[in-house]
Amino acid sequence: MGLLDSMFGGGTNLEMTLDTPQASAGGVVGGTVTLTGGKKPMKLTELTVRLLYVCVESVEGSALPKIDTRILLTQIVAAGEELPAGARQGYTFRFTVPHGTATTAHNASYSVLACADIPGVKDPSARADLRVVDASDDEQRLLPIEEIFSRFSGLRSQNQEELCEALREVFLACYSEGSQLMEVEPFLANLVRQGTVDVRRAALEAWGNLIDNRVRPHHLETLYAAANVPGLDAETFDQVIVAACKFAEEGAYHMVQNLAQHQDPHVRKEVASGLRFHAADKFNGKRELLIALAQDPDAGVRAAAVGGFSSYRDDHQIMHGVASQIDRDPSPEVQAACVSALGLAHHHGMGELTITVYEKQLANPNSAVRKEIAEGLHWQPKEQLQRIWRIAEKLLQDQDEDVRRAMAFQFHNLSEMPQLFPLIKNTVENDASPEVRREALGSMAGLLPPEQIVAFYGQVMSRDQSEEMAWSILSGLRTHREHPAAKKMLLALANGPHQDVGNAAREELTN
Repeated sequence: MGLLDSMFGGGTNLEMTLDTPQASAGGVVGGTVTLTGGKKPMKLTELTVRLLYVCVESVEGSALPKIDTRILLTQIVAAGEELPAGARQGYTFRFTVPHGTATTAHNASYSVLACADIPGVKDPSARADLRVVDASDDEQRLLPIEEIFSRFSGLRSQNQEELCEALREVFLACYSEGSQLMEVEPFLANLVRQGTVDVRRAALEAWGNLIDNRVRPHHLETLYAAANVPGLDAETFDQVIVAACKFAEEGAYHMVQNLAQHQDPHVRKEVASGLRFHAADKFNGKRELLIALAQDPDAGVRAAAVGGFSSYRDDHQIMHGVASQIDRDPSPEVQAACVSALGLAHHHGMGELTITVYEKQLANPNSAVRKEIAEGLHWQPKEQLQRIWRIAEKLLQDQDEDVRRAMAFQFHNLSEMPQLFPLIKNTVENDASPEVRREALGSMAGLLPPEQIVAFYGQVMSRDQSEEMAWSILSGLRTHREHPAAKKMLLALANGPHQDVGNAAREELTN
């Protein structure tokens, strides 16, 4: 570090090493950045790593060359961390060289740049040359197993808790990097076969996420074996169901079919939920499975299956069937699920169906159904304003406090319909429940311009300076927190008598 860096860099230093000085298009570059703290404690705002491309070409008739400089990618390695004085903190990074990247040549070069943003000092930086060589443009490029173990070091731990934590990390990484981590599949499969109860469950979760959309016959054999382990506990069997639903379109459909007919209603319910949350939106046989499960003797299974119809909101037959099931199914849980499933059907030409169901079910004796209507009403298009008004008015007058509160809260999401303001204002002023009144007070903000809502809140605060009321007003002010009038009132709350409210108000002013 030079003299000027020492004077203005506060003694900070940044060093970088690459795992390998060579990579190819589609390949992975890994390394370590080591940040050394300065003479006093500091705050690391952000540590980034960038891949720089420089190409120099001569221009005929000109003494000056053409220089093409581009940042091909940027990766945040760390952010918002404390940097103690003199401390050395190491950070690993890993990025993939973009496909189509040209190889290094006499006039084209690549560098990896690291830079730490530290307020108050000159930002330390480091640089390393990277040579890009020829390689097949393979989107399924794999990381070496040793590199995976190095990254997820807990995979080699003899401590069960550390191993399970590492398996969870692999599970999460598979969402974006599954194709590169496939070398770890045999290791995970072995844990599925031989691990302890907790390890087997965590390994099965990670393994299922890893090979989702990459299933081969031997993977199905591993899944079948896991399902047939003697004495398998219920939680692990739930993970078997999740994996089966993920693989349903890749060879596990018959297994899902069998599970959907399992004698245990819990298993059937997990299948219905798995088809909704873990399976492909639509695949051959899914529709038929859900229709059958929607007629299951168990109400929980039926409700989960109706939820799975979210993939078929464009299917008129399914949606009309859902609407009619509300009338014939005695379960409030199923009826509420039906109301929820219809929520976005208007995007597929079935708006009249949904709003008619809502209007009819306002008289439903089950509060859970009426509450579901309240929670889904904001999805309806503003072209239905008059009917939305009548539904919201009815729900705000519901005999059940939870229903009224749910409807009051949803005014947060009805800002495109300011005409509804008289309804929520009436609730603020007249509802019998203090909880509902405070919920309404916070949710009404989006229906008025900032100056008007601040003036209204000012009147409320002059009458009621309780902490509960202050929280409600704070909730509403968040809607307009960038407006000067809202900032002024937030500042008043920040300096008010309620410490927790004040802290929250200061956060709003700081963000």
